[in-house]
Amino acid sequence: MHTNLRTGAWAALLWVAGANVVEAKSLSCATAAEVSAIQVSAVQQELTDAALACGPNEVSLFNRFQTVFNKELRRSDGLMLAMFKRLNGASKGNAAYDSYKTRAIAHAEQRRTVPGAAADFCKAADIVFAAALAPDKPVLEDFVAGVPVEEATPVDTCQITVAVTLQGVAAGPDIMPRARPDLPGDAVNQSLFPQ
Repeated sequence: MHTNLRTGAWAALLWVAGANVVEAKSLSCATAAEVSAIQVSAVQQELTDAALACGPNEVSLFNRFQTVFNKELRRSDGLMLAMFKRLNGASKGNAAYDSYKTRAIAHAEQRRTVPGAAADFCKAADIVFAAALAPDKPVLEDFVAGVPVEEATPVDTCQITVAVTLQGVAAGPDIMPRARPDLPGDAVNQSLFPQ
């Protein structure tokens, strides 16, 4: 009888310990929503730099972007601040949040000021503004998921990735299409464009 009780106690202890490891890992990882908030912030910092450096047209476009997406931007920013506080504690979380945002805009400026890069940076920003401010307003989180940026993720995303370069609304170079595998019943040499 004592053996069964002892075995049950060990099983319960192992289950609790395992649950604590899973919880600890999940507490140290950004969620998918938090990764999206990081992406929103990175795109916003790139567009902020474009507004500061590319000219009056980009200032006007940036102001429209901020107005059109005001509620979504504030919600996303609040989620990102809460993430930093959850991962670092209240005071260190505030500092980490401020540091990330400062670093992101500084890095955007550094990329833009590389000799010969300013024109391409501003053209890419214009493409992003045009897509964001299209008559059929996109959902902000969905929209920014298609806007690769060069800012490193500031937290452990635990295999959830943020795209890699500001190129307008396009897939980054690390996203390569794969052909659909043959399925039973497919015709021999079937192609998308029959001859």
